[in-house]
Amino acid sequence: MSTLELPRPTPTAEQPPVDPTRTAGIWFLTVEQLAYSALGLLALFAHLWMLGDRALHHDETLHAAYSWFLYVGRGYIHDPLLHGPLLYHLGALTYFLFGDNDFTARLGPALAGTALTLTPYLVRREIGRGAALLAAVYLLISPIALYVGRFFRHDIYSVLCEVLVVAAIVRYASTRKAGWLYVGVAAFALMLVNQETSYLFLVIMGTPLIMAFLWRIWRPGVLIMGGLGLAAVLLAFVLPGTAEVDGSNTALRDAETGAMRYTPGPLFGWHPLETDDNSFALRIRNRADNDGGRSLPANLIQYLNEIGAFFGHPAVLMGLGLALAAGFAIYWGIWRRADPAGQTAWERAHNRGDPTAALVASLADGRRWLVALLILLGIYALFFTAFFSNMLGLITGTTGSLLYWLAQHNVERGGQPGHYYAIMLLIYEPLLLIWSAVGFGLVGFRLWRTRGAAPNTPLAERSVPFAVLLLAWWSLAAFAIYTWAGEKMPWLSIHISVPLTFFSAWACAQSIGGVRRFFTPTVPTTGIPDWAPVAMYGSLFASVVGLSFITLTAIVGFGAESPLPPWAVPTFAVLLIALLTIGAGLRWEWRSALALLAICASLTLALGTARAAYRLAFENGDVPREMMVYTQTSPDVMHVIRRLEEASIRRGNGLAMPVIYDNETVWTWYMRRFTNSTRVGPELAAPPDANVMAVVMLQENLDRYPQNRTYLDGFVIQRYPLRWWFPEDQMYRLSSGWRDGPLEGTSLLGQALRAPFDPNVGAQVWRFMIHRDLPTGLGSTDFVIAVRPELSRQIGPGFGGNISGAP
Repeated sequence: MSTLELPRPTPTAEQPPVDPTRTAGIWFLTVEQLAYSALGLLALFAHLWMLGDRALHHDETLHAAYSWFLYVGRGYIHDPLLHGPLLYHLGALTYFLFGDNDFTARLGPALAGTALTLTPYLVRREIGRGAALLAAVYLLISPIALYVGRFFRHDIYSVLCEVLVVAAIVRYASTRKAGWLYVGVAAFALMLVNQETSYLFLVIMGTPLIMAFLWRIWRPGVLIMGGLGLAAVLLAFVLPGTAEVDGSNTALRDAETGAMRYTPGPLFGWHPLETDDNSFALRIRNRADNDGGRSLPANLIQYLNEIGAFFGHPAVLMGLGLALAAGFAIYWGIWRRADPAGQTAWERAHNRGDPTAALVASLADGRRWLVALLILLGIYALFFTAFFSNMLGLITGTTGSLLYWLAQHNVERGGQPGHYYAIMLLIYEPLLLIWSAVGFGLVGFRLWRTRGAAPNTPLAERSVPFAVLLLAWWSLAAFAIYTWAGEKMPWLSIHISVPLTFFSAWACAQSIGGVRRFFTPTVPTTGIPDWAPVAMYGSLFASVVGLSFITLTAIVGFGAESPLPPWAVPTFAVLLIALLTIGAGLRWEWRSALALLAICASLTLALGTARAAYRLAFENGDVPREMMVYTQTSPDVMHVIRRLEEASIRRGNGLAMPVIYDNETVWTWYMRRFTNSTRVGPELAAPPDANVMAVVMLQENLDRYPQNRTYLDGFVIQRYPLRWWFPEDQMYRLSSGWRDGPLEGTSLLGQALRAPFDPNVGAQVWRFMIHRDLPTGLGSTDFVIAVRPELSRQIGPGFGGNISGAP
């Protein structure tokens, strides 16, 4: 029985069993189901509350605009730069059902985030009911999951599908019901048509499943697959040459011949892969059936010719050859090579009743594999062709996506350091780091103990369930592969935090079971109630933590005048709690005392986690004082747009007031309702017509092209922040000389690593962790709005005031 599962009462003479005929047709909700129902309602509220109050992020405006194009009948063509088509079709669906605005743009992700909170219910039998409920509770308060679940990006859909695939794997392994196979395949297909992280997930999940199958059936296959993986890494990242590129990762070319300039690769002297050149990625990323006025066959031939340079590279050809050879060798070794008794490896495994062989064999029952394949191909074809409106999407859906994002690996957009996700988890999800470390220790210990376990040792104490092993691998592999990937962004951290949530919940449920011993004492008590030790320990623990928090806040407030350094307070608190736990262990039992410590510490950190989630999602969601926010459209954008809409409506023309906006993509979404709006490039070609009442453009365009300011003579020009961003260099980046340079010249992380006991450094860390106070200001890109003088007071002054034409 899991930690949080209540015992079921047994019938007695005084309580006869219930007559089943009296309860037939009546459905009773269990306590567990009621708990999940309550969590679902809370999650729905948390994901919908204030959903449209903050302006759409730059990427969100692109996604909202392309969804709107699909909604109004302008069609869709797959472009890997903007990931897969699922997001846009779901966005168009919510517009169709509820209208198009900032709230409905985020509605689909919000519902997916709500569903994600309830997914632990699917694996409650495999990881334990208590662990599943703990995972669901944590997903509700997780800052990363809540923020990304209210964000109009692809990641929340992808990670929801990831969980469904994992649930389908473990449920199919335990039940062999065809429904779970089809659910898993459909979920992966939806992930594939949503985002290119599906390829990373396929590597993460496929590797242990294939290796486990080979280990059970034909172990030489493990060496073959391991060698193939090593060869793939060498062929993709080591043996090809290195291109000479400019700042945008575009290959430099010889002025006379036009040939790519590069350093030949080792061993064979190969030229670089085409994906080293960003211009190649831009050429192959999307195609329309009638691109350039050519027919579909002509465009297909041209597309294949363009990607032929990649597939014709010696490294790619060698990799394909090795993959075919490895596949044939494994097929021969398992299904064709017979032993002296005339049995193949597959037949031997099947005859001895190997569960892995039986599981794989079940795929042939009723041709399940064929149904699964049709589901996969059907979803792929429907979405990548935009429901058969652009047939070339059948090809670009794979080659375009894979090759484009292979090229972006070298671009390293964002330029985040290798420790990026570790810092992100430390700031927002410290509970996951702690309990996952405990979980890996438990798994390692149990696997080691399994080697010499006595036959009568309970199975639960000497083995690790398949689902838990899969979660452990998923957690480790996701952290490793996303840390390795060239592009690191805050929203991608959910692909790491979600598997850690499931695995940490299992570790927590396994570890705190000792607290039950307080309620079942084995020694006669002295009249103290059974719950008294728990209440006593919890009260003292809370008192120590509360007083430490107040004291540390006061010390930081006093600054340099404080008689104690900040680090002294947590040190003293840890010592007090250690003494308290030692006393509890001496008085009662060590396992129970450690379980109480774990519970109290976890509840304390959970409160901090919930507070961080609230501040991130509802207080600072559009202010990049948060590392998760990264860069964000400022609230002034919505302010200006709403004032322009009000001004147009007051003029009696609805939203027909003529306005002009420049090439900034944010305006594509926010200006869509203005029926007489005109998009121009970065510079104006002539003074606006007399009926044009407002012009919106980037500040840099106003400064870069003098004629823009000249043409806007007579307008009132006001300046606002368009988007602002988190000061990464000052907070967590480590420059090349961070160890030796002046302490105040390095980032806050560098200062904390170099001088962890410095009072000023400790105070800055505390102020950021608790209040999100930054040691420097926010960076920003600004825009200006130029309006006719009669509208200037309706729009209101920007932070720069009136910079020309003030009445």
